[in-house]
Amino acid sequence: MIKVAIPITGKEEYRSIKKVIFDGNFVSGKNVDLFERKFSKYIGTKYAVCFNSGTAALHAALNALGLKKKDEVIVPALSFISSATAILHQGSIPIFCDVNINNYCMDPISLEEQITKKTKAIIPVHFAGSSCDMIKIKKIANKFNLKIIEDCSQAHGSKYFKKKLGSFGDISCFSFYATKHMTTGEGGILCTNNKSVYEHCKSFRTHGMIDRDTHSFLGFNYRMSEMNAIIGLEQLKKLDKVNKKRVRNSLYILSKLKKNNKKDSWFQIQEPIKNIYHTYFWCPIKILKKNISIDMVKRKLVKKGIEIRSRYKYPLYKQEVFQKLKLNGSQNYKKLFLPNAEKLSGRIFGLPNHYKLKEKEMNYIIRTIKNLFK
Repeated sequence: MIKVAIPITGKEEYRSIKKVIFDGNFVSGKNVDLFERKFSKYIGTKYAVCFNSGTAALHAALNALGLKKKDEVIVPALSFISSATAILHQGSIPIFCDVNINNYCMDPISLEEQITKKTKAIIPVHFAGSSCDMIKIKKIANKFNLKIIEDCSQAHGSKYFKKKLGSFGDISCFSFYATKHMTTGEGGILCTNNKSVYEHCKSFRTHGMIDRDTHSFLGFNYRMSEMNAIIGLEQLKKLDKVNKKRVRNSLYILSKLKKNNKKDSWFQIQEPIKNIYHTYFWCPIKILKKNISIDMVKRKLVKKGIEIRSRYKYPLYKQEVFQKLKLNGSQNYKKLFLPNAEKLSGRIFGLPNHYKLKEKEMNYIIRTIKNLFK
């Protein structure tokens, strides 16, 4: 089986974890502090705060902005569910906008159409390593005095006009889940240039604690462990090298699939977009033919020994958690229809593109995809 992703940890991480075990300090120590400093420097922000998940980082970001009940936050309808449920955790209302049909990221036109007097923030999701149009999104945010929280859970090291994603918004959030560009096993981080946001989030992750005896507001236990942080320090050293190989493999596969592809083909590749350094969390393919389902593709490829990434079978507003909600917001989830999200849902998947793929494996993937429905 050619796996869609493989572990990116090794001897360096193992040796580092042993140091933490023998040191005996497991929570919020020197390694968490160092990882925060190193990661913020890498992204290009003044501050960073580690969390035990990317979802916790998103929740903290929304809390730091002081969002209240009935406040609305706009999020794309094509994303992992935590991009939207984090808004519910804060007690606010997720408002869904459509996505760009080409790179599956937030569509600025649809975004602006969803803005109301209740809108307080925007969460652009940099889908699968590509980038939202942050120039247009920032203009819209400035026009309506809205805060931007970048969801960079699939975009570690990606760039827009040579500037790293995560450095455009008021706040940005990353996930370090096991399958991401880099991992801490489980974990997340929040980046910002705002000192008050930074200080609030440091307390928020530790029960709202100001000092050992004082808890000034309702917080949570969202801390990252020293073991997770020390894995992150080793992973950060490898990130650009691993990304470079991931990008190389993805562009090789996509360019070969595009070459001599027939007009009546069952699939379409995602074309590179100028001024975006796409790190390809997914090597994205779109199913064109209505009589071909994602489940059919998956079954056929598994038989051929190829694993794929597949998710996003429905737009987020069609998930049961949102269909059951009764909110006094600007949106009725049951009646919502966003055309691009509907077209893409259940029609996109990711091919293997990990950094250890061999050329013969990539050529086998290419031949198999081209001939899958002949």
